[in-house]
Amino acid sequence: MLGIRRLDLYTDHDRPLLRDELSAFRQLMRRRGEGREPVAYLIGERGFRGLDLKVGPGVLIPRPDTEVLVEIGEAFAKTQEQVTFADVGTGSGCVALALATACPQALGLAIDRSPAALAIATHNVKETGLADRVTLVLGDLLGPCRPSSLDLVLSNPPYVLEAERALMTPEILDHEPQSALFDADGLPLTQRLVQQAFTALRSGGLLAIETGFDKAPLVESFFSEAGFVALRRESDLGDVERVVVGSRP
Repeated sequence: MLGIRRLDLYTDHDRPLLRDELSAFRQLMRRRGEGREPVAYLIGERGFRGLDLKVGPGVLIPRPDTEVLVEIGEAFAKTQEQVTFADVGTGSGCVALALATACPQALGLAIDRSPAALAIATHNVKETGLADRVTLVLGDLLGPCRPSSLDLVLSNPPYVLEAERALMTPEILDHEPQSALFDADGLPLTQRLVQQAFTALRSGGLLAIETGFDKAPLVESFFSEAGFVALRRESDLGDVERVVVGSRP
């Protein structure tokens, strides 16, 4: 809003706000106080793994829990000379861009079914200078991918159930995209993604899917039924089993 660096907030902390600046600040505070609009939407960006990414109502706000997903992808990618990956439900592009930044040998597709999300991701791809290694694709799950064309699939799909709606804060429920939050009972969308990933991955490829605080056992069963091996669950900083991982034999 002020167009200054974070450091300037400390060095010029006693500078009075101009009339226009004060008016803009009051409008933001009103939106935050009355509508519980997330701060990330108010300022238009969110940091994720060292990247400052544009965000808005069309995408989920990147969260620290999802960094676990990137770390798993990064560890796998660093064992390969070159990695072709897909980030399914890319939203702001945070997972794909963080992985591509950490791993120069990674080339990937950032897939989303929402044109609004891809518009924001397009901005982030350009700003990070990764357009030569991250390609944005409009599509449903792994539908755009050929069989045996990928080494790595990462995804943070919708996993909130309707029965859990009452547990959500207004910041999330009233502002973040419902299509990126909710799946039906039994997580059919995640199950379909796992099945598609088995086809899209090459032998030895890796699938990692983020899920809800109590849903890792169900998602792991999808992996097992689809034929994945070496299954494991990775916990986030809150010691919640956050990501299910499996290998394509």
